Amino acid sequence: ICAEGAHYAVQRAAGIMGLGRRQIRHAATDARGALTAEGVAAALAEAEAAGERVIAVIATAGSTAVGAFDPLQPIAEVCRSLGVWLHVDAAHGGGFLFSAVLRQRLAGIELADSVVWDAHKMSRTGPLCTAVLYRDERACNQAFEQEASYLFHDKGLPGFDFLHRTVECTKAALGLRWYLALADQGEAGIARHVEACVELTRQAHALIEAQPDFECALRPEANILCFRLRDGEVDELQIRDALIREGRFHLSTTLFAGRRWLRIVVMSPASRLQTIEALLCDIRSRCPSA
Repeated sequence: ICAEGAHYAVQRAAGIMGLGRRQIRHAATDARGALTAEGVAAALAEAEAAGERVIAVIATAGSTAVGAFDPLQPIAEVCRSLGVWLHVDAAHGGGFLFSAVLRQRLAGIELADSVVWDAHKMSRTGPLCTAVLYRDERACNQAFEQEASYLFHDKGLPGFDFLHRTVECTKAALGLRWYLALADQGEAGIARHVEACVELTRQAHALIEAQPDFECALRPEANILCFRLRDGEVDELQIRDALIREGRFHLSTTLFAGRRWLRIVVMSPASRLQTIEALLCDIRSRCPSA
């Protein structure tokens, strides 16, 4: 059970597990596309009435499209009361935990059974650097425990054996990148970066909302901002493709509330409000009616 706007990896995981997309149930969401505890409870009740077994509820801390945060605390309470596994996709928003100012947006994440967190999103590492965290490490060990005559010889040796905890047999030590980022900048340094990105996104929202010819999809909760020209004849995909080809700006688009929006993610410490102003001017120049 997840929101309709959950990351596409949910469908991919269902396919890899052999469940199929039809086994994904979408719970009701609010105007931001975020799950609600009431929606999750209703979806669980519907599944029980249909005789279906729910493997997990997947909540999101920083949705990919618009950066919305699900209310983790009440969702966790619903899941715990029914004995349902709660997984939190904090791939994007996990970096907020470094900030004393922002971490309340993830209140309740400590109640999750598992969490995924991408350090390359907001924690100043290069890709790929991802952690999967478990409330009880035995869950991970039991999921991947197996025997192979050509592996797993030295079970009695001290140390950490990745072979028992990953899908891949051979895997790079991704955590080293995270360690080096923390060693270089410390938690306080990463917190300053996260807070600066969120503040610049807030300023960009105020700037765009003040323009008569632009509109924003939502007030940003994170460092993701979706906006568009008010002119309904403008093709956002064409604008985005032209900007990418010319190499001056990097942005994407997304569908939200039935409309196509330009989407920016503020992650570079070199970004300034002047960068956003220049982007708006460039977009206007491509639209004669703007």
